[in-house]
Amino acid sequence: MGTTRSSRRQPPASSLLESGIGILLLAAFPLLLLLFQGPPATAFTAVLMLAIFGLALRMIYRGVAIAEAYEARDSAKAPRLPRKLVGSGLLGLLVMILAGHHFVSLAIPFGLGVLGFGLSIAAFGRDPLTDKEGAPEEELRQLRTQETLGRIDAAISAAVADVAALGDAELSRRAEALQNGVMGLMHAISQDPLAARRLRKPVARFLDLLGKENARLIEAWDSDARPKARRRYIARVTALGEAFEDRLRKAGAEQGRDAYDVEADLLWNRMADKQVA
Repeated sequence: MGTTRSSRRQPPASSLLESGIGILLLAAFPLLLLLFQGPPATAFTAVLMLAIFGLALRMIYRGVAIAEAYEARDSAKAPRLPRKLVGSGLLGLLVMILAGHHFVSLAIPFGLGVLGFGLSIAAFGRDPLTDKEGAPEEELRQLRTQETLGRIDAAISAAVADVAALGDAELSRRAEALQNGVMGLMHAISQDPLAARRLRKPVARFLDLLGKENARLIEAWDSDARPKARRRYIARVTALGEAFEDRLRKAGAEQGRDAYDVEADLLWNRMADKQVA
């Protein structure tokens, strides 16, 4: 509850940015008066100053948005153009030019320009100047692959549990063998993230067909059609597993791995599963 209350008291970063930009816009009001006072040269100067001012605000606004996106990511590159720094520099230049009309020496206008530049940096912060290194790209790909394999394994495990609930030892054994074979090959093939992405549609199709076969078996289990449904389930699941394993082996060949490599990885994963069990 304490965290919720404190987060409510703190305005969002976008609101703070808009408030700061709004205050700076009020500071431009004297420039607007110059458009309607004095000779045309004065009006032209006011237009030029407003253009510089608008560009400075635009650079700061974009720089803050880019910095927020940079902070939200674990891995990001620093922007090539430090927009907040450039925008603050333009504001400092504008302050120096405006102050130059009121002082004989350039020292004071220059000091005021530096002060304006510093205050802008203090208000809106600095740009990210270095790349942010998060987890290596290869590690992130492997993590995503493992998460996908976990979801597939969970889906097949749910189907195996539904079959086991029927109390038929032979069907349970067949379903578990299907799960071990499919997941063993998935672990072997998914070592290449590109090949794993190519298998999304075949995996989705496999899970859909397995779910339909389970539903048909369960629907007929308490009827006179149980023996026929049982034989049909064994035949369909066996064919489904063989077809899926054949597709995975082809995927291994497509990624440049020969049959020996795929079978070796498959054997290794199956041995690891048995040791864990």
